[in-house]
Amino acid sequence: MIKMIVGILLLHTLLYAKPVITPEVKNLLKEAKTTTSAVDAAKTKELIANGKVVLIDVRNPDEWEKGVIKADKLIKISRGWLEIKYSKLILNAYAKNDHFIVYCGIEPRAVLAASRLKELGFTNVSYLQGGIKNWVKTGYETTK
Repeated sequence: MIKMIVGILLLHTLLYAKPVITPEVKNLLKEAKTTTSAVDAAKTKELIANGKVVLIDVRNPDEWEKGVIKADKLIKISRGWLEIKYSKLILNAYAKNDHFIVYCGIEPRAVLAASRLKELGFTNVSYLQGGIKNWVKTGYETTK
């Protein structure tokens, strides 16, 4: 019984713990934010409604199952596969000068991904401020 309780507590910790960001990663994020810009949820919603943006969800497949931001132009590509699969998943349908907004759960992966896309030659890339967590907190819906 004790092993089961400890297992449940460990699982809860792994699933709901905030990420630990080291000083080195904080520096990477700070540097990445100098090359990219944040877009708030309201502006993102407006751009989606006008069909003027491509969303890129860089979370993992298990996170996608919980819900994604509904958009006609949505690409799901895990952050770990971005550099490997971007040509197939993004460039087959869009141009490097299209408007892209990258999002993740709370923000860090999206900041790093947006910065990397800029390094790869994309010219109009930003990230969703606060990620999908802030999107939902703002009162906007997700879809499965």
